[in-house]
Amino acid sequence: MKIIDSFSGGPFLFESHFFEDERGIFLKVFNTDNDFMNAYVVRQINYVTSVEKNTLRGLHYQRGEHAESKIFRVINGAAQVAFVDVRTDSPTYLQATTLVLNNPKQAIAIPRGFATGYCTLADNTVMLYLADNDYNVSTEAGLLWNDPKLNIDWLVDEPILSGKDKAWLPVTD
Repeated sequence: MKIIDSFSGGPFLFESHFFEDERGIFLKVFNTDNDFMNAYVVRQINYVTSVEKNTLRGLHYQRGEHAESKIFRVINGAAQVAFVDVRTDSPTYLQATTLVLNNPKQAIAIPRGFATGYCTLADNTVMLYLADNDYNVSTEAGLLWNDPKLNIDWLVDEPILSGKDKAWLPVTD
């Protein structure tokens, strides 16, 4: 694994070992070769397909002891991944960052304390993401995808959203 970039509050973009020849592709999806990954305990591996371009999922997080860190990787297609620091005691509280994933070799690791989401930029996008905690509906929370306080520069104006993602409320201070 090679770290390509790092972001305020702890997220980092990395590239995994990748080998391709006439037989196909070998991709090391996960290994424990740095401190973050060595301490990472995979509790869930989620495989998500989005048929249509502009499908936005998020921004989601879990509170308290059920907080999750996640590792996102696009297997097919492309997606703009967004992450927002929701740790009220953090100097980067409510700071939002986005990046585009369009290469299976690259992934983004996002520590606990961030709301996460992504918008597909191609039809038939497949996202693989790992989480280090179990889903717990009673601690689930979310941020409105287009909340002006977050100032997220999404690459789409009218995304396809679930009812739940349309219903998140704007941030209040």
